[in-house]
Amino acid sequence: MKINEKKLNRIGEQIKLKGYKMSLAESMPAGFFTSIWSLQTESGNYLHGSIVCYAEKIKKEVLKVPGSLIDQYSAESKQVTEAMLVGLAKVIPADIHIAVTGKAFSDSEENSNSIRGDVFLCISCKNKVISQKFQYSSRNAAHIFISAFNTSLDILESLLFK
Repeated sequence: MKINEKKLNRIGEQIKLKGYKMSLAESMPAGFFTSIWSLQTESGNYLHGSIVCYAEKIKKEVLKVPGSLIDQYSAESKQVTEAMLVGLAKVIPADIHIAVTGKAFSDSEENSNSIRGDVFLCISCKNKVISQKFQYSSRNAAHIFISAFNTSLDILESLLFK
């Protein structure tokens, strides 16, 4: 399981050429996405910032995700990921926003909205938004992180190269 480096570099170059800025809000991957983007050679031109919001408290206090939304759907849900994106856009304005949450491993808080392998991605590019749930069957958290990152590249590619 590897990061799609060719796609990452092609997208990074496109973001730089367009003069776009990018920001991220990460729950489940806890900064993994941002760390990969920071290694892309063009990232100094476009990577604006990120927020790791692993704890619900950070989602609520920094990104202003309503607690009632977390209570209703769970912190690992499409609805909360979309709210994270909205909050991120207010905290770190950019042309591209990426919000991600999910479950990379089992825990005692399994609920009907998410199980291990569920990943929720919400990505906006110049006001076009794609929000989707993905399910990865790996039992290895690192594989889920990498698969989710590569999926985010696919989404970005569809938004940037249309």
